[in-house]
Amino acid sequence: MIETNASPSEQSSPFYDTNKKFCLTFEKFIKEHEGFSEGKYNAWSYSVIGKIGTTREWVLKYKKSTFTSGNLLFSNKTQSLFVSSIWKTHGLENERFVIRKKKIKDLFFKIFNSKFKALDNFNKYTLISKNKSKSISDLATILRPLLISGEVYHISNNNKELFIELRTDKHYFDIFKKLSDSNITD
Repeated sequence: MIETNASPSEQSSPFYDTNKKFCLTFEKFIKEHEGFSEGKYNAWSYSVIGKIGTTREWVLKYKKSTFTSGNLLFSNKTQSLFVSSIWKTHGLENERFVIRKKKIKDLFFKIFNSKFKALDNFNKYTLISKNKSKSISDLATILRPLLISGEVYHISNNNKELFIELRTDKHYFDIFKKLSDSNITD
């Protein structure tokens, strides 16, 4: 069950209402898919986790934290906001790969290590893998809107666990549903 841990004074905040709505929508989605959810929210943050056992178990985690700088003269809220969404499940067997945002040093790694490749059609991302499999292509196709928007932070498939981390304050249940309904992880 997702509950509030807000003080009575926080409950009149529009930020509290926004976080409450986000968490209740999350809880409803998890219940509709016969899952279990728990977590806490207030005006400043939320941390929720849900488990869905469709054809395979998925764990969804969403976090938001707002920090204040302590400086009364210069408010810097945009740099003080952290949002994260994690989707994970049993991964693709016998496949190890990482998709992450490009770093400057990747240019050098590409020269000396054949595992470093550009992710097709997504210039912001690097693929680290022995080969480009159909599974990776299918995953990129489903996650295309998130790759285009830059909201994908990190995707990995190691030790038989598929781990997708986003930097967003949106649910993206439509994209998650396409992913969970696909046969990529079978």
